[in-house]
Amino acid sequence: MLRGVRDRVRATPALARLLSLASLLLVAAAAHSGARAAGVAWLPLLVAGVALALVTGATAHRWPLPAIWLVVTLLAAASGTFVNTAWLVGALIGGAAALAAALLLDTAPLRRARRTGPRP
Repeated sequence: MLRGVRDRVRATPALARLLSLASLLLVAAAAHSGARAAGVAWLPLLVAGVALALVTGATAHRWPLPAIWLVVTLLAAASGTFVNTAWLVGALIGGAAALAAALLLDTAPLRRARRTGPRP
């Protein structure tokens, strides 16, 4: 598994890796901003991060964006005071649902291949 990931990263041009990292950082900044500040200042960061990932095709898999959202939201909540409990609960539920959906989409080709595998 790690060999496949490493080979794909090496085959990806440097610009795509940079844009992929930038999209992850934008989503992380949105999660942190949302947990720490009132209002919707986090929304443009989230939209920019997701749009960058989708438009450039920088990420080969969909699961890293909701995963980083969940991790940073949990870290921001665990490290101190957060502004809105309702936002936190919504962000965690939304992030978990997005992660589950992304994992299902990312593993769909594997599941399809197993169902239609070689038959005797």
